[in-house]
Amino acid sequence: MHEVTVHQLATANAWLRHNGSVLFFGSHTATDTGVVDALVDCVDGRRVLIRRNDHTDPQRRLGALTALFSTVDEAEAATLPPEHRRLLTESIFRSPAAAVPSAAVLGPAVLSLLRALSRSTPPLLVVEAVHRLDDDTRCVLEYMAEEARGSLVRMIAVEEVPGPGGPRGYAICPSPLVIIGLGPSFGSLSPN
Repeated sequence: MHEVTVHQLATANAWLRHNGSVLFFGSHTATDTGVVDALVDCVDGRRVLIRRNDHTDPQRRLGALTALFSTVDEAEAATLPPEHRRLLTESIFRSPAAAVPSAAVLGPAVLSLLRALSRSTPPLLVVEAVHRLDDDTRCVLEYMAEEARGSLVRMIAVEEVPGPGGPRGYAICPSPLVIIGLGPSFGSLSPN
């Protein structure tokens, strides 16, 4: 692993240990370096929910959210309010979603699920390919990030930024957040 990447990995690891979130960004080759896997291997005591860079169809409504929660089963939602259970069952526990409620409706149910999961083990959401998220998933994650302040929900997100400019995926990441550019033209760290 490149020396700068080792330093960035150490910074990201420290940020996560202190209940922060991390957004990596860079070119395709820079973001495909195994940094996420190395970081996830360093994280102890968290339940890791991963949405891999599997090219989930961005036109499939809630496709990325369904992938992110694919290891959570309906039984884990048993303690949630009945309306939240129903929404989750109809939207993300089924593939494809039977119904796609708005982020304002589904967001509280997702947040309720994350809080329920955090009672036993704090969740770490890993979202690769932020730039490929479907709009519905992005809206629900933005709602969750805004409302999850002060909770133990954390995220590692990866966004491909092919040219000049910075990432736009910061809105889906719970605060506090550090943004780390990967690759030769992105060496800076920006706490947010």
